[in-house]
Amino acid sequence: DGWLTGQKISTFSDSSGVYVGSLANMGVDLVHIEKHLSKPKDFFDCLNHSYNPETLLIHVPDGVTLESPIYIKIQSLTAGLVACPRIIVNLGENSEAKIIEHHLSTSGESLSVPVLDAHVGQNSRLKHYVMQNLGKKTWQVSKQNFRLEKDSYVEMFTAAFGGDYARSEIRCDLKGRGSEAYSAAAYFGNGEQTLDFRTFQKHEAPDTTSKLLFKGALDGNSRSIYSGLIKVLPEAVRTKAQQTNRNIKLSENAWAESVPNLEIETNDVVCNHASTVSGIDEEQLFYLESKGIETAVAERLIIAGFFDEVSSRVDDPLLVKEIDLILTEVLENRFRTMGKL
Repeated sequence: DGWLTGQKISTFSDSSGVYVGSLANMGVDLVHIEKHLSKPKDFFDCLNHSYNPETLLIHVPDGVTLESPIYIKIQSLTAGLVACPRIIVNLGENSEAKIIEHHLSTSGESLSVPVLDAHVGQNSRLKHYVMQNLGKKTWQVSKQNFRLEKDSYVEMFTAAFGGDYARSEIRCDLKGRGSEAYSAAAYFGNGEQTLDFRTFQKHEAPDTTSKLLFKGALDGNSRSIYSGLIKVLPEAVRTKAQQTNRNIKLSENAWAESVPNLEIETNDVVCNHASTVSGIDEEQLFYLESKGIETAVAERLIIAGFFDEVSSRVDDPLLVKEIDLILTEVLENRFRTMGKL
């Protein structure tokens, strides 16, 4: 396992050529990785590039499959500071890895600007999961950049529960023919939280596939914003792309905005997008109540079932258990506050 805790990076390497450690300490044979790094696009990219003291590099050589996941813990320990962690992932050809990030912070005010650059080589597979459970006074602007080569596969998942204002920007460039990208997210907002998601699915080659499913529940005065773009370039014929965002409002003061977009520059494609914002399904609630289930329990079952479509895609037992525990705690607090428990 490789860990990034605060700004402290521990190094791991083995005889197969796998390297997990500081970018500054990588060998000369890994210098080629730098050509895959993204260039700064806005203020927050520049902030990260300027104030990141040390970058974590994860390199998996050609033909190597990591049997165990790499867990990365990113934690802001001191209030009033700006944290700018950066992670670079490079998968060679015919390789495979699973990476799980866990973002935490103290209860004090802070700003976190994490950046991930991931290059997935030909015929390689990457699973990348993020658990965001920041303190209630933390602001975060997170950026994830994925570059997919021919016949590569990426599975992305984000669980977002914390933060005061938390933005997650996920950019996926399908550059190689036959590449596939699947992105999912589960989020729960309460209090005065704002959860902001911005996604980019860019198809640059023929026969590429991308599917996105984001689902969230909003309580109290919380807000969610989803804006997404599927862009298909002229040469990306036979593209298949989907983009879906579903939201449940659990209170009258909760607010959700969903803006999916398509930009298609060729024909012979199958692309669609959809978004919904609604309350708890009254028919489902009535059905459960008619079976003798108390209203509070019925609502909890409906909300848990709403998220199951997303969380069931995660194949890491520790992460699934943590998501279930957080959701259980959030829902119990909700109904306790409402006097239903």
